[in-house]
Amino acid sequence: MAETENATKEKLDFSTLEERLAELNAMAFMRAERECRMAADPAPDITYSSAFRAKLAAEAMGVPQAEITTLPINEYASVVSRVLNFLLKPLAETVIQQEN
Repeated sequence: MAETENATKEKLDFSTLEERLAELNAMAFMRAERECRMAADPAPDITYSSAFRAKLAAEAMGVPQAEITTLPINEYASVVSRVLNFLLKPLAETVIQQEN
């Protein structure tokens, strides 16, 4: 069974992660936030919760959350970091524009 799980993980292609995240709406954000809060996620700002970002990545990729949370740690860190970058990019662009 572990071999099957590893084969599935190897097939996940995150090259379109940001495009897939852009297809989600606010309901996906609120649903992931609610699930994390119900699981007692202590993050004061849910955007910084890796569990929250994993939930969004899973929804964007159309896979169960376990497909994300059982990735090798370096790949998991990369995926949840990319989700954070995606979420914060509009704010960063606004700040840069205001300072110029």
